[in-house]
Parts: sequence; C-alpha cells; structure tokens
Amino acid sequence: MRKEGPLVNPEVWTPKQLQAWLKRFENGRFGCFMPQLKGVSGQELVHYTAAQWVALRPPELATSLRFTLLGMMQVANASDRSEALTIVTDFIPMADDSDLASEMSSSSLALRRSRRSARANEQRGIPPVKFPPMIEIPSIPVTIVLVLFIVATVLCFTVLKEHLEDIGITSHDLIKYGSIPLVSVAFTYVHIWLALYMTFYPLEYVGCLRIPGTNTGLGWQGIVPFKGEKMARQAVRLMTTQLMRVKEVFARIEPARVVEELEPVLFNIIHDIIEDMALKYNPDLWAAIPLKIKQEIVEKVKEEAPVHIEALMDELRNNIEDVFDLEHMVVTNMCRDKQLLVNMFVTCGYQELAFIRDSGAWMGFIFGLCQMGLWFVYSDRIVVFPVVGLLVGTVTNWLALKMIFEPVNPRKFLCFTLHGLFLRRQKEVAEVYGRLVASEVLTSRNIIEAILKGPYSDRLFELVYDNVQNAVNEGTALTEKIMKVSLGEETFTNIKQDVTDHIVGIFPNSLRQIENYATEAMDLEVTLREKMKELSSEQFEQLLHPIFEEDEWKLVLMGGGLGLAIGVLQAFFINH
Repeated sequence: MRKEGPLVNPEVWTPKQLQAWLKRFENGRFGCFMPQLKGVSGQELVHYTAAQWVALRPPELATSLRFTLLGMMQVANASDRSEALTIVTDFIPMADDSDLASEMSSSSLALRRSRRSARANEQRGIPPVKFPPMIEIPSIPVTIVLVLFIVATVLCFTVLKEHLEDIGITSHDLIKYGSIPLVSVAFTYVHIWLALYMTFYPLEYVGCLRIPGTNTGLGWQGIVPFKGEKMARQAVRLMTTQLMRVKEVFARIEPARVVEELEPVLFNIIHDIIEDMALKYNPDLWAAIPLKIKQEIVEKVKEEAPVHIEALMDELRNNIEDVFDLEHMVVTNMCRDKQLLVNMFVTCGYQELAFIRDSGAWMGFIFGLCQMGLWFVYSDRIVVFPVVGLLVGTVTNWLALKMIFEPVNPRKFLCFTLHGLFLRRQKEVAEVYGRLVASEVLTSRNIIEAILKGPYSDRLFELVYDNVQNAVNEGTALTEKIMKVSLGEETFTNIKQDVTDHIVGIFPNSLRQIENYATEAMDLEVTLREKMKELSSEQFEQLLHPIFEEDEWKLVLMGGGLGLAIGVLQAFFINH
C-alpha cells in the first residue's frame, strides 16, 4: 500500500540519504541503481547531463528515476505556495535511515514555517512606501537663503539697529512686518504638503457623519483610495487599448515549453492516476502484472500526454479572452489592499510631490512679500490678512495641483519651457510603472489564479473538461472493444469518467507549476514600459489625472479655508 510521505527536496540529500531512498522507494523499484550511484549526492544526480542519464542501466528505468526526482524537487521548491503538490512515496524511514528521516522532518518543518510566514505577510498587508516628509534636510539653495536671512536678521537687531531707528523703524516694527512673509512661507509650505498627503491618505475614512457616496463629512478619506476602483478600471482600459492586447501576450506562451515545464511533475501524476484506477477497479489483476509491464504502461501514457497538453494549451491561448477577465483581476487586486494603489502613485510621482512641496515655500515667500507691502499701505484694514490668506491658500493649492499635469504639451514662455512635472518624466515614470504593475498586479501568479477562480472560470473548466475527455477517448479507442468485453461497458465508462475527473481535478495545481515560465514568456514589464514610452503626452496624462481631477476642488477649498483661518489669527496678533 502506498503511503503519503513528507515533502522532500532531493537536492539536499547526501550520498547516504540517496542510497537509502533508492532502497526504500516503492519497495526498491530503483534499487538496481544503488551500485551505479554509489557516492553520488542528490544535488549531483538531479543535475546529471543527458549523457550521464543515458549511461545508467536500464535506461527506461533511469528515465523514470530522473522525472521522479525532478518532480519531487520542483514541488519542494514551490514551498511558498499554499497549494503545492505533494509527492506520494512508499518510503517509510527505518531506524538505520535516521539521517534521511531527520532531513525529511526538517524539510517539512521549513516548508510549514515558510507557508506560515507567507500567510502572515498577507495578513499584515502591503507596507507603505516612503512619502515625501513634511520636514526634510533642505537643499543647498534653500540652506543659502536661510543662512542669509539669519545673518540679515542678526544685523538688523545689532549693527543696523540704530540706523533703522533713525529712519523710524523700531525693533517692534521689524518683528511685526518681518513675521508676515515668515508666516506665509510656513503656512503655504505646510498646507501644500497637507493637500498632497490628503490626496493619498488616510486609506479609509477617518471621522464621522460621512456624506454618502463621498470621501468627506466631518472627516476625510484620501482621494486615491476613495477612487481606487474607478482608477483601476481606467488603468485596465488604458492597458487594453494602448499598452497591450491580452491575446497577443498569451500567444507568447509556447505549448511545447509548457509541456517541458510540466514534464518533471507529469510522470508522478500519470503514475498516480494509473495506479489509483487499477487499484480501484481491478486490484488483483494489477498486483499480478509484472513491474516492467506496469512501467511500460506508464511510459506509453507519458509519451502520448504531451500531445494532448499542447493541444489544450493551444486552445487555451486562442480562447483566453473567454476564460480570463483582465478587468476583474486588476480591480480585485488593486482594491484588495488600497495601499498598493497609493504605493504606485507615490513611487511614480515621488520627485514631483517633493518638488511641489518645496515650491510651496517659495510661493509662500513671494505672496508674503506682497502681503507685507499691502500691510504698509493698508495697515489700518484688519481685513487685509484674512482676504490675502484666503487668496494665498486657494491659489497656491490650485497651482500646486495644476503643476503636476499641466501644460499637457510643452509650451515656451520667455526663456522657460512649461510642461507638467509628471509628464516631462514620462520615460522614467514608464520604467517605474511597468515594473510595479508587472511585479504587484499583473503577476503570473495573479493571472493564473484569476483564470482558475475568476468570473469566467466555469468556461475554463468546460474547455479543459472537453479536451481531457477527448484525449481519454482517443487514448482508449484502440482497446475499447477488448476493455468493454473484459470489464463490462459500464465499468469501462466509469473508468474513463474517473480518469477525466481526476485530470481535471489536478489541472489547477498543474497550471500553477508554469508560473515562472509564464512570467518569462509574457514579459509584461518590458511590454508595459516600452508601450508607455510611446504614448503621446495627452494619452499619458489620461493615465492618472482624470480620475482624481474631479476631487481637486476639495483640496483647493481646504487650502482657502486654512488661509482664511491663519489670516484672521495673524491680523488679531499683529493688531494686539
């Protein structure tokens, strides 16, 4: 009776452990290789060349050994998958095989730990990337300006104090008027940073009395996470109309390579199916059949399997749009963790966000000087500070948001070229966007899971079932009459149905085995990157801007409100 053993990676076996496995596996099926492989480790064996495998005798059994070991290695290396295939063996560790038993135990333990760690990471969610901080080490130009300002201030209150008093400017006047641009700089810098931050955070609504269908009330939710689903659908529309065609991408997957990737696991699957069917329907006959005949049966089926796998994969490629809903997959993955969408925006636009934050200080300084001039002229008008504060808060927030995407196309103004900050870095952004989408959203793992579990998965399994059923019928066509006579028509039909159901049942795990090859073949990062670089400025602007453009007015209004409040406080303190 075959017993389920622990998951083992042959690559880690010592020569002694390999010898013990050859002796015990399937009641010594590969025992004849023990003298030929004396002193060979598991790692050396799985990396044998084709010539070395051919040199082993008997060659037919050597082929079976090769694929058994490769299958065990491939499945063991898939330890990060919670649904990895389990190799079934007859190996039962004995007292004299303690080293191998220990290795099996530690390997299984490591696998379980890896899976627990992966699940824990999923539960913790995606960590946020760095957002431009409010306070950062200033650049050299800013440092020079600060030093000059401090020096000028010290001079005004020391060396130049008497000269200023001679012309009627007291120390009190210096503090009163000098504070105007300083407050303007600090306020504008902070509220622009706050506007940028509130574009992305908080991820969920914070506050109370939320207005239904909005991200506001007595609280706030970041525009990007609030608009996450709409942004994801917009991204899909851009991908499918401008960046890639789903059918073209899947056409890069070669059915022959899929067979090659599945080959190590294929042998074990075929072996298991044949033995399970034989033990279920005629165990006595199966027990009486010589081992060599059993092996020939397995090899015969294995020779025919690639043809049917290639046919299935070819049909799957040609009908991929019927079994794969790209929009559903992208929206599901982007909305599952809103931090993912925020990370994509912040990573792509970090330089622009930092530049606009810093520009806030310069805009505040310029508006502060204008405000100080107005105060000289209208020092008795208490409304100057609130009105100017309202204008400064509104205009600077509006300018900051406009600078990201406008002008869409480069425009000459005197000796300057005006172009949206985000748009002028199209090539660099394309690099980052392509990498992030390919590694976080359009991964081969996500695509495979979407094919298997998405809204069109029923169509997929109908297609798979029809193909497998045809393959089983073709495979049994030559022996159909004999089998019906010897087993009975009903039993023969049941066997074919069981085989079909078994193969369809293991199809999901088999498809997951091609994950690495699918990533390599589809090459989505390069596709997205190169296609994005080819977009016009108008098309590139449509990638991100239209979605949260609808809510920019809220941030502009917030800036105006804060400016008004600061202006009222400023007027009160200066006049008292």
